[in-house]
This record gives sequence, structure tokens and C-alpha cells, in this order.
Amino acid sequence: MGNKTIQKNEKAKRAFFSFMRESGGYTENSITAFENAILLWQNFSRETDFSSFSKKKAVDFKNWLKNKKKAGSEEKISLGYCYHNLRRLRKFFEWLAKQPGYKSNINITDIDFLKLSRKESRIATEPETREIPSYEEMIKVIDSIKIKSEVDSRDRALFCLVLLTGARVSALTSLPIESFDRNRLTIDQNPKLGVKTKFSKRITTTFFPLPDSRITDFFLEWVDYLVNEKKFEKRNPIFPATLIETGLENNVNYRNTGKVKPVFWQSSGVVRGILEKRFQEANVKYYHPHTVRHLLVKIFAKARLTEEEKKAISQNLGHEDVGTTFGSYGYHKIEEDRQIDVVRNINLNQAGSETQYVLNEKQLEELAKKLR
Repeated sequence: MGNKTIQKNEKAKRAFFSFMRESGGYTENSITAFENAILLWQNFSRETDFSSFSKKKAVDFKNWLKNKKKAGSEEKISLGYCYHNLRRLRKFFEWLAKQPGYKSNINITDIDFLKLSRKESRIATEPETREIPSYEEMIKVIDSIKIKSEVDSRDRALFCLVLLTGARVSALTSLPIESFDRNRLTIDQNPKLGVKTKFSKRITTTFFPLPDSRITDFFLEWVDYLVNEKKFEKRNPIFPATLIETGLENNVNYRNTGKVKPVFWQSSGVVRGILEKRFQEANVKYYHPHTVRHLLVKIFAKARLTEEEKKAISQNLGHEDVGTTFGSYGYHKIEEDRQIDVVRNINLNQAGSETQYVLNEKQLEELAKKLR
């Protein structure tokens, strides 16, 4: 394929990614996901001009993708992988079909052929049981961190704030001290303060009322230490980078001082690395920090919440829609045995019913099957 075609394709991609950033408000991680989907198309089409898109190519690509093997394996990639890459490609070609030089070449209705069948889409989007930490496991990790240095105190405070707020990793890496209101126990996840939030949205998050008050105390101790002892300024990070001294020690040309410096972490990968290390040291299975959001919703979903309380929890996590919070988060999917127990113990009389309904074992199993 000629250089002119490659350059034309790259120019179109750059324009699309710019549109995603400036108009769509997408994060760099999301843009990377779209870029990977487009690269799949380019691999399949052998770098042909995007304007040559057609219904036949869409169908052929879909079949090519579904038969693609996992790296280093004979196992086919999942339908979920296919579903999301096809979804991203549709968005790209829908945008491209409106651009000068492509309008007359790309039939907008042909883009719909970049879809799985209804049955395949249903399988691809079916919720899976998500592994999340228990509250007790999180407390065990926090208690396992023995304070021997500033880094230890920082890491413990980091775990505490993750559990108290469910804040995303990108926000945690960019929180300045001024974002924390000590009197109200709130975190102002404000992009104007440099906080990196999803879609650059401002989120006011108060601490969730968890049963162990030490979690809040540990975090307050850390912030007070930074302000009063380290003399950090309000624009300095709540979770600063580790101070590294250069030198030669045990044939290694650097060493960790155990101290922190008033500099923000450069990437969210540092936070994940710290959390994973602390999980391992506590002899607890590692859970991705995002799963703590699911844990918090699961904890509070067990209470008899009013609609206003549900909305408040949803906003606290930065969600616009309560359905996102209590649909995609929290329980997600109940284990089969627990599902049957829950259904069996529903008391219809509590809902004001005058008649007591009793289901036999067969009826319960049928009802549980339908609910699943």
C-alpha cells in the first residue's frame, strides 16, 4: 500500500482522536482502546484506504475478528472482545462518514454490519460474577502496614482513602491537599485543581460512614503530618512520590529513602503497584482498586435505602445515573445459592400484603431460574 494512503489514514485517525479529546471528553485510556480497534481494521484490510469501507468488508472483518486466536493460544478471542471493538469501529466510521472526502464513499447504513447477532451480543454483554474484596480483607491489609517510614504512612493513608471514597486511581494520583476539606470530610475532585476525573467532571465526595473509625483517623494523621511536619503547601499532593537518592548500594545505583517529596506521581500505574505490593505483604489476594467501588455499593445496597440515599451514593461515586451505581456496581450478579436464599426469605407481608404466599421447592427453583 502506498505511502499516500497510509498518510491519509493516519491523518484521519489523528483528526478523530482530536475530536474524541476536545468534543467527546474521552480519556487517553479510552482513546487508546479506539486506536487498538482501528489498528485491528487496518491489519485486516492491509492498510487500504478507509474510504473503501463497504458492507462486504464489514461482514468479512466481523467474521475475521470472531475467528481470531488469543496471543500464544489456539483459543478464540471472546465475544466480549469482538463486541467492544466492533462498537468502537462503528463510532469511528460513523464520524468518518461525515467528513469531507469520505461522505460520498461511505454508506452510513453499511456501518451497521459491524455488529454481532442479537444472540452473540446478548452473550457478550451478559454480566459476569465479579470478584471483589471483602471489607474484612481491606481492613486486614490496612492493619498489616507497620509504620516505619513516611512511605508506610502514605501507603496506609492511600488504602484508607480508597476505602472511604472509592475514588478512581487517576484522581488519587492527582489530589492536592487543598482538595480535602477536613471539617466536612470531603474530597473536591475538581479538574480546576488539577484532579484527573472521568470526562473531566467535578465530583464532590464525602467519606462513606464505615464501621471502623480508625480508617478516617489514619488518613487525617497523614494529612496533618504533611501540613504540620513536612510543611507541604495546599497545592502539593496528598499522596506524594517517594524520594529516591542516587548512589551505589549493593550494586544498585539508587535506593528508596522511605521519605516522600512534594511531587505528584506521574502515572496511575504507581498506585496500582503500591496496592498490589501491600496486598501481597498482607497475604491477601490482590484486587484491582476499581473493585473497591463495587464493594462500597454492595455494603450499602444491603441497607434499606431511600431513593434520595441511593442518588446521594451514586453522586458520591461520580455517577449521573443511579442505575449505573446499583446495576453495574455492587451485587452485579448474585451467586446461585445466595439468589435462592434471598428469594426464599422475601416476606410479602412486609410490603402490606394481606395474604401470605408460600412457595414450594419446585416453584422456588423455577422462579430463581427465571430471575437469572
